[in-house]
This record gives sequence, C-alpha cells and structure tokens, in this order.
Amino acid sequence: MMEENQKDRQETELKTDSQTPEDGAREAMEQLQEMNRKLREENERLRSLPLKERLYEKIHVSVRTLDIFIGCMCVLFVIVVILGMMNS
Repeated sequence: MMEENQKDRQETELKTDSQTPEDGAREAMEQLQEMNRKLREENERLRSLPLKERLYEKIHVSVRTLDIFIGCMCVLFVIVVILGMMNS
C-alpha cells in the first residue's frame, strides 16, 4: 500500500511539472479522489476481517512470531495465577 502511494506521488510530481495550473489542479483532484477510493476499499476490507486478523494487519511481524508471543503470554499468565494461588 505504501509503495503504491509513493509511486503515485512520484507520477504526480512528474505530470504536474509540464501542465498548466488548471490541468494540474484537475489532475491533483482526480488523484485525491482515487486515493480516497482506495482508502475506503482498504477500510471496508479491514472491517470485514475477524478481530485476530485485524490485529495481525496492524502489527508488522510474521503471523508465526505473533502466535508464539501470544502463546508465551498465556503460559506466563497461567504461571502467575498458579504462583498467586500458592502464596495465598
């Protein structure tokens, strides 16, 4: 997604250099509308995902690494609960 935005910006810069201000404004408006449409589509796609997959979309690590981390945190939680019960 970010690479597409960077390519779009570079193309915009190249195109606007050789155009009149009115053409440039029109082209910029069209590009903004296109980016807005793409962002809406991405937002809709994310809303349709389950909670676990939405979490994975926001955190940029591999799914395997995130699953291992979640598993370790669950084991740590169980250990803390057991130690708390033993001290009571």
